[in-house]
Amino acid sequence: MSYPEGAPKSPLEYDLYMLFVAVMYKGVDFSWLKAMIKKEQVSFWENFWFWKEVAKEIPIKPTQFRILNPEIIKETAIDLLQLPEPRPKLFGWDQNIPTLGVSAVVLATHLCDEVSLAGFGYNISQPEMPLHYYENVPMTAMKAQTMHNVDKERQFLENLIKEGVVTDLSGGIYCKFCI
Repeated sequence: MSYPEGAPKSPLEYDLYMLFVAVMYKGVDFSWLKAMIKKEQVSFWENFWFWKEVAKEIPIKPTQFRILNPEIIKETAIDLLQLPEPRPKLFGWDQNIPTLGVSAVVLATHLCDEVSLAGFGYNISQPEMPLHYYENVPMTAMKAQTMHNVDKERQFLENLIKEGVVTDLSGGIYCKFCI
């Protein structure tokens, strides 16, 4: 599950049998997805509208692509996290875009009978800890960004765990035995 700027750049990072769930935020994201499915290049003009470099290819079959229903992002942001509605703004961002991690948890609660998390959480009190298990970006990077409200996300995840909707296998969000 990824948006264009977050998709792995190296073709070696893709499993030949995976499903790629594209998360679309802007019109140019659809052009990028079309190019990935049809094994074409994204135009120079379209590349200009991405906020960082995007993958040039995703080496899977067209039948392995899916588009995340935008309603999941809306439900996560507006209904569950109660973030502000999107609005036009010249500079900067409102903290109104949920992370893919929390959006994936919400999607999983719709699709699965049981949802468990392992190694998931934003431990801002340990700023040099890795943000993700697969890279060396520190936790401070999450606090420095301006589009995600990680405090609200953490509180939301804690509530899901306390209510028994989701199980936290590693205690990254809410550790019952740590209290």
